[in-house]
Amino acid sequence: MRRKVIMHVGPTNSGKTHMALRALAAAKTGVYSGPLRLLAHEIWDRLNKGQIVPLGMDPDADSEPDSSTNMDIIEERVSRPTMRKEGKAKYARECNLRTGEEFRIVSEDAGLVSCTVEMTSFTIPVEVAVVDEIQMLADPDRGAAWTAALLGLPAEELHLCGEEVAVPIVQALLRDTDDELFINRYERLTPLTVQDESLEGEFRRVQKGDCLVAFSRSGIFALKRKVEESTGLRCAVAYGRLPPEIRAEQAALFNDPNSGYDVMIGSDAIGMGINLKIKRIIFETLHKWDGTVERPLSVSQIKQIAGRAGRYGLHGEPGGFVTTLHAHELPMLHSAVSRQPDPIEFAGISPTLDWAENVLQALPSDASHRTLMEVAPYVANVRPPCRAFIPSKVEARSRFVETHAKDMKLYEKLLISGAPVNWLDLPSVEFTARLCQMYNDTIRVGIFDVLRIGPHLEALEKVEKIMSGARSSAAAPSQALPVLEGLHKSLVLYLWLSYRLPVAFYQSEEAHALKERSEKALDWCLRNMSTRVQDRQHASFRLGMTPEDEDGVEYRRTPGVRAQEESSRELGVKYAKLVNAERRSARD
Repeated sequence: MRRKVIMHVGPTNSGKTHMALRALAAAKTGVYSGPLRLLAHEIWDRLNKGQIVPLGMDPDADSEPDSSTNMDIIEERVSRPTMRKEGKAKYARECNLRTGEEFRIVSEDAGLVSCTVEMTSFTIPVEVAVVDEIQMLADPDRGAAWTAALLGLPAEELHLCGEEVAVPIVQALLRDTDDELFINRYERLTPLTVQDESLEGEFRRVQKGDCLVAFSRSGIFALKRKVEESTGLRCAVAYGRLPPEIRAEQAALFNDPNSGYDVMIGSDAIGMGINLKIKRIIFETLHKWDGTVERPLSVSQIKQIAGRAGRYGLHGEPGGFVTTLHAHELPMLHSAVSRQPDPIEFAGISPTLDWAENVLQALPSDASHRTLMEVAPYVANVRPPCRAFIPSKVEARSRFVETHAKDMKLYEKLLISGAPVNWLDLPSVEFTARLCQMYNDTIRVGIFDVLRIGPHLEALEKVEKIMSGARSSAAAPSQALPVLEGLHKSLVLYLWLSYRLPVAFYQSEEAHALKERSEKALDWCLRNMSTRVQDRQHASFRLGMTPEDEDGVEYRRTPGVRAQEESSRELGVKYAKLVNAERRSARD
C-alpha cells in the first residue's frame, strides 16, 4: 500500500489536529491513535455524538462552537462551526474505544476506532488514520508505539499531528517506504508574551485565570495553600498522580466562571490532554527532579507548558502571558520561549517476544532480566534513525521481575515489566507483588482478594460514609487523597492485565465499578481541601461528574474477540493442571 502521509505541525494552540479529525469523521473506516486514554475517550465520545462535522459536509447553523475540547483545534467564532458544542445525528459516526484499561464496543460493525497508541491494530486496512503527538516517537519508554504506528498503520491516508521537531525524523523514516509525504504547518492562533517581571515571590500578585506550575505533589499543595491564604482565590489542581478523569474534572471547575475556582495549580500534566482557559502561566521553578538529580526543563517542555496560556478567544482579548515566580529564573524563560527546540534524532523501537527469546537463548543460563533488557541497544541490528532504548527504571523493573516473577514464562515477565506501574512508589510495587503472588499460586486473581490487604478499601469506604453525611475532621480529605490515588492506580493496573490475561484477571466489571467509586471519592476530597472553611462543601453534596450511564452512548465493555499473545485456552490448561496437582497433594 502506498500511503498518503500528511503532517500537521505547529505549537500548542495552533489548531493542528482540526482538519485531521474532520478527515477521520468523513472516512468509512479509520482510527485515532492518541497519547492518553482521556483524549481517546473524548474522540470516541464526539464521533458517536456527531460533534465533529465530517470533511466535505456543510456545517449547520444551529449550534454553538465547542470551546471545551481537550484537542488542539481551531476555536471557531462563526455561526456554522465544524466542531459543535451539541451533537447531531447526521454527523454521528459509530466508533469503538480501545485503551489499555478499557474497551467500549458500540457496534461490532463500527468503522471507526479511537484508541491509545499502544492499542493500535495493524491488521485491518483503513481509509484514514490519525496519530496524535507524533514527536513522542523519541520517548524512551513509549516511543516504540509511535514508530510502529508511523511505519505500520495500513491507512490510505495517514495524518500525523505534533510538533515541528518531528519533521526531520519522519522524513528520514519514510525515505524508503514509497509513501507520499505532505507537511502542513500551523502558526499559533494567539500571541504568547513573556512578561518583563516575575512575581518576585509574592503570592498576592496571583490573579484570576493564572496557572502556577510546580513539579511535585507536595509543592502543588503547598502553592495551593499559599495562594488561597494570600489572595482569597480558590485553586483547582492537576498533577500526574491524579487520574485523567479527575484532572479533567478539576479543569472543568477552573474553566467554569461560576464554579468559584479562579486559579489552577498544576504540574507538567497540564501540557497535554486537558483544556484549560489560562490567561497566564507562572513557573514556580524551571527545574524538575528526574528521580536521580534535579535537571533544567528542556526548551520543548517549557514551550509546551507555556503554550497553554491564552486559548483563543478566552479572558477577553486574545493572547496569553507567561512568567516566573522568582526573578532569577526569568532570563532562562525568555531564552527558552524564543528558541526552537532541537530536532528529534532517533525514533524508539522495542524488541518483539521472538527477538527476546532468541537473545535469551544466546545469553548464559543464569543471565538476569536486567541483562536481557540492557542488551537490546548493543546486539540489535538497528540502523539510524531508529534506536532500541533501554527502558527507564530498568533496575527497579528487573529487580521486581527477578524477585516476584522469576518462575513465570518470558512473555509474562515482559508483560509485568512493561505494566503501568510506578516502580519507585512502594505501595504500587507492593500491590503488584501481591498480584504476581496470587497469579503464581492460583492463576485466578480476584480484585477484592488482592485489595483485602492494605488500606485502599477501608479508605474508600470511610470517604463514602463521610460523603453520605457522617462526621469527619477537616484533615480527612487530605489524609484520604494519597490512599485513593493509590487505589485508582491499582485498579488501572488490574484492568490493564484483565485485557491481556482475561482468564486470570477475571473481575474487570467489578474493577470498573470500584474505579468509578474511587473517582467520585477523589473528586470529593479535592473539592474539600480548601484552606478556607467557607469553601468546604457539605459531605452530602452531589458530585458534578457525569455518570457513565448518562453520556448518551450505548456500549458494552467486552470485545467480541480479544487479541492477545496468551490464549485463554492455555491459561485454562495451566489452571486445570494446578487444580489437579492440589488434589493429588491432598490425597497424598
